[in-house]
Formats: sequence, structure tokens, C-alpha cells
Amino acid sequence: MESRIDSAQLFSQATTQIPKAPKGRDPEKLKESAQQFEAIFIQQMFKEMRKTIPDDGLIQRGNADDIYSQLQDMEAAKITAQQGGIGLADMMIQQLLKE
Repeated sequence: MESRIDSAQLFSQATTQIPKAPKGRDPEKLKESAQQFEAIFIQQMFKEMRKTIPDDGLIQRGNADDIYSQLQDMEAAKITAQQGGIGLADMMIQQLLKE
């Protein structure tokens, strides 16, 4: 028994199940979300940059130092994104408001 799949029917079912985007976007919420995304991106950059610093062993580092560094990076990234950051949030806002 051969079963045939109707691609047009599958496409119509898929497109009817896609949630519709709201027509009006709140620019303030969009800006806040873009800044939060940029802060996460900057925090990841800080994390990767810290990995390049060699541990010389002069001062023993433990779990508390790692947690403190992560919290410090998180706050620095959040403040950096709120003050303009690297421009990622602005580019995202421009792109999303075009649509």
C-alpha cells in the first residue's frame, strides 16, 4: 500500500498553526528586550575573554571567586548595554521595526 503525502495540504496546515505577530510593536519593550539580549552577548564575551587569562597559581582561586567574577561580569555587561553597548541592540531594533 502506497501512501501519498499532499505537500499543499501540509503547507496549509503548517501556515494556519503559526501564531500571528502583533501588528503594533511597543518600541520601549523592544528596546528593553534588545538591551537584555545585548547584555547576555557581552557577558558571554567577557566569559570567553576571562578564559584567556592564565592561572599563575600565586593566589588560589576557588568556586567563590568564579561566582564573584560571573556576577561582576553580569553587572558590567548590563550597564554597558544600557549605556549604548556595542551597538547590537540598536541594530536589532532597526531591523525589527522595519518589518
